[in-house]
Amino acid sequence: MPKLIEIIGSPGSGKTFVSHQLRSIKTKTKQVFFHSSNWRDFHKLNKLNFFTKFFIRVKVIILIIRFYSLFHKRFFSKKIYKRSFFFRTILLIHRHLISIEMFKKSLSDNECLIMEPGLIMYFLQDNFYSNEALTVKDIQVFNQIFVNADFIIYVNCDARIQFKRLQLRRRGLPQRMRNLNKKNIYNIIEKSNNEIKKYILNSNNLKDKFIDFKTPKNFNQIKKLANSINLKH
Repeated sequence: MPKLIEIIGSPGSGKTFVSHQLRSIKTKTKQVFFHSSNWRDFHKLNKLNFFTKFFIRVKVIILIIRFYSLFHKRFFSKKIYKRSFFFRTILLIHRHLISIEMFKKSLSDNECLIMEPGLIMYFLQDNFYSNEALTVKDIQVFNQIFVNADFIIYVNCDARIQFKRLQLRRRGLPQRMRNLNKKNIYNIIEKSNNEIKKYILNSNNLKDKFIDFKTPKNFNQIKKLANSINLKH
């Protein structure tokens, strides 16, 4: 099974940038890092047979049911946006987790799978858009049951930089931020930064897995990040 690398960070922190830069790194002309959401990497999944894919889908459905059974309170938390994204989020989690599980079956031990987004971000992001805060108990339960990453890269930068990036981003604002005013967007960025820091602070069982990476960084620094992952394994 490949090394599992989950990238976490608030909106505009540079998660996609870091994952794409890692994916471009090669060792002896061979790709080492694979992105769980990148369609160009999906050719690796072709070697899986029908029964393996079927059992992966069953496994993911059971995992999602378990996740929402344990953390059902988030259904009732009042969000800052008006639209309901519940079913859309379920479909995204389902799609991303299936991709992750299939890559885990397809990649070799000397390859790395970048999970972005992974389940940690789905656990955190509901709190970005509400007045609810993560509890220490929820963090501990989630980490004990659902976290299986070898490394967790925390991508972070100043909230003002994040705000500017989101305004200039080619694909636009995240769906939940659209139709919100600038003040609300900035408040969400700050809330998300605080919630992620709280998650890290209360994840004592994962301390050796976290890698703090401040953006913006150049490609040489991305390569150092990649080397540190290989050295720590």
